Amino acid sequence: MGEIIEYCHYVKMSGKILESIDNMAKVSLNKDEKKILQGFVHNKAEQKTNYYDKKIAEMKQKYDMEYSAFQNKIYLRAAEIDLEEWNDFVLWGSYVKAHRYWAQFC
Repeated sequence: MGEIIEYCHYVKMSGKILESIDNMAKVSLNKDEKKILQGFVHNKAEQKTNYYDKKIAEMKQKYDMEYSAFQNKIYLRAAEIDLEEWNDFVLWGSYVKAHRYWAQFC
């Protein structure tokens, strides 16, 4: 039946199922199906960008500056590291990167 692939801790699927899904994706889709799939991707991208917009806004409010200014602040103070600020810097950077990624699908 194929190898068992576990997703999170809740769903287990046979590897054969994934292979058949992969093969279905290779089949050409008609225009309506393409529009539907594009709509799904677009909606998910909008949800993700809205989420990351909120997270970025929280960081802007917390530090009262844009990410680039905060980045400069962190780099200029490399000798004295504040762990909370460093963690926020890494987190904020990931929000910015994820937002850019999802924005390309909107």
